Amino acid sequence: MQHGFTRQIPGITFAWGALITLGAWLGSPNLSAQVTTRSDEVGKLILKWHGEGTAAGLNGFRYENRDGGHSQYDVKVWPQVDLYQPTAAEKERKADVGPANQVRPFPVLGNCSMSAPADKGGSLPRLYMGNRQGFEFLNAQYLGNNLYFYPEHQDYDPGWNGRNGWGDLYAANTPFVVISQGSSFTDQPFLQAFFGAAAALPPETQQLLLRNRILAPTLQAIFRKSNRMVKTEADYFTGAAHPPVFDGGQIDETKMVTEAHDMLPPLIPPVAILEVLEETGASANKDFFELDAVTDEKLGNVPGVIARVFRGSAQERQIVVTARKSPDLMRRPLTYKWVLLQGDPDRVKIEPQGNGDTARITVKWQSETKAATGITSHRVDVGVFVGNGVSWSAPAFVCFAMPANEMRFYDGEGRIQEICYDAGNPDLGMPATTDLRWLALGRRLGGDGATRGIRLVTEALGKEAVTAFQALAADLAPAQEAWRKLSAGEDKAAAEQSQKNLQEALKTKLTADGGTGKSPLAQQMERAISQVADRVDLWSLPTSELQSLIGASSKSDAKEAVKAAQQRLVDYGVLRERDGSLTASWQEPGPAIRYQLRQYNLTLLSQVLLPEFLERTGATAYVDPLLTARKAWRDVYVYDKQGLCQGWTRYSHGRTYEFDLEGWLLPRGRGEKSVAVKYVKDEAAGTLIFVPR
Repeated sequence: MQHGFTRQIPGITFAWGALITLGAWLGSPNLSAQVTTRSDEVGKLILKWHGEGTAAGLNGFRYENRDGGHSQYDVKVWPQVDLYQPTAAEKERKADVGPANQVRPFPVLGNCSMSAPADKGGSLPRLYMGNRQGFEFLNAQYLGNNLYFYPEHQDYDPGWNGRNGWGDLYAANTPFVVISQGSSFTDQPFLQAFFGAAAALPPETQQLLLRNRILAPTLQAIFRKSNRMVKTEADYFTGAAHPPVFDGGQIDETKMVTEAHDMLPPLIPPVAILEVLEETGASANKDFFELDAVTDEKLGNVPGVIARVFRGSAQERQIVVTARKSPDLMRRPLTYKWVLLQGDPDRVKIEPQGNGDTARITVKWQSETKAATGITSHRVDVGVFVGNGVSWSAPAFVCFAMPANEMRFYDGEGRIQEICYDAGNPDLGMPATTDLRWLALGRRLGGDGATRGIRLVTEALGKEAVTAFQALAADLAPAQEAWRKLSAGEDKAAAEQSQKNLQEALKTKLTADGGTGKSPLAQQMERAISQVADRVDLWSLPTSELQSLIGASSKSDAKEAVKAAQQRLVDYGVLRERDGSLTASWQEPGPAIRYQLRQYNLTLLSQVLLPEFLERTGATAYVDPLLTARKAWRDVYVYDKQGLCQGWTRYSHGRTYEFDLEGWLLPRGRGEKSVAVKYVKDEAAGTLIFVPR
């Protein structure tokens, strides 16, 4: 699952050529070939329908593999389909491997099971979404009868910063490609299903779709409506039906081919087409800070996806989008649905206008959200659906990506107070509910001679919960001892089964409903540790006690990690260092200071307070470098007595810098002469820095 194509997207070319005619497709030598060799239920249905003349088959279709045969789909299952053979020029330029880079002038379904690690470029769809040209190319494919399938690999998995996974790393949700959950070969079930749906289309329907270049939007509508997550019409208008990444286990092939076969021309859905009428903007070097090439918040601006990166400091964005140009082959009156698929409903407002073909969308900053799949995301998705009275389109999307490396603070009136551009990893580092470390922790809670960390968690949990954890450890002690004895013996199969049974029993006890007004034990522990992390006094632990905790820690890097966390507080002006001791820079810690202290406490918890229980990465929050440059500073905004913003104070690497409201540096302080700055990349540190312009 490796690739070296992270910079090939700018070289995308469009191979439209002359519009190929339907007659040219029908002239394929495979016209009379058997439509499929499948003998399962789906195959039998397609063979029956094709024999009756009510299913079009796949004459003129091609399959393209772009991973050098690594995940080659067995196209012989569909004898009418031709395998695309790259030209000599394509092979010479190595343009036949990696993300698709041409819109083929014929109907094609293709795949490429290649990817880099999440923090080294990631999956191929992420490369497209890193710039406007990538979105333009994908939209051209979508409206050009081309549809490709790519695995997400590590870009859409539960977890944070690489612990278990990285969360949702996609800058947008799109209908342009199909992204499969997992790595190599997970794209193949989708190819199978989409070929089947295309073959099952009535001949006249397929001809209309190909001639009007709406095969991909129609297949996407069929697939999404047939997904096992969609049991009612209302389900179709939910985030569960339209995630950025699909699980192959949710495919219902029989439903897909039946839906496709039933789609006579009057049932062809419209195609959702979007256009921006107006939107609020943000000014570079004043409202946000990036390299000179980044001049606004626009990422994707194509008919199928309006994608924005929430860069500016203002709390909310407004954008007016219309779908009035959405076409319907029968030119029927259209209706429209604007649906929040992902994001905090209290922070997103959708106001349809006129006959509903246009909407004003207001999005407030939100640091993170949970997708319908449960995965942590930093993106708001609004789906736009167009109906013609009998069918609904596949969605077009309006997306706002919130950079994961920023933490923002606004007052009650929505005025910006502070932005930390170097946000920490918010992960507590909790073990899985099958992890036997829960039993070790349960035995230690409330015991005599408990360490500082155990005492803090015991206090936060409360007596009743502590008793429950102690009972859990005691109840499972015999099973744990039996497993240990089996593990020391020669019957490895028995030991593995014993361990599995023990882990399942542990998971059941940790996740079971806690009864009247009580949450499961695992959630109670998570809340208790989070409560400890919110304390504002842990930074002031006596030096002797802290050194003792570090010395007793099981983590080999505890000393370096705690020192780095302390230095971060000093660098960002949260603490002051004088004569080797630390003092607070505040009298009453506000939300922003509390956030910085929590980041320190998370390090303290995982490294020295609960080192045997918690496991987290100390790196700051990961963000795709194609979306924003890393910045090692926090900006605290300055207001006068009348409440008017005067600029901000920047804390970076232990120094402070004053800026005026226009983003100019004030080297001698406020009221003195200002100097224009520009932002460049420090190649050694990999971060953005500012220098006089």
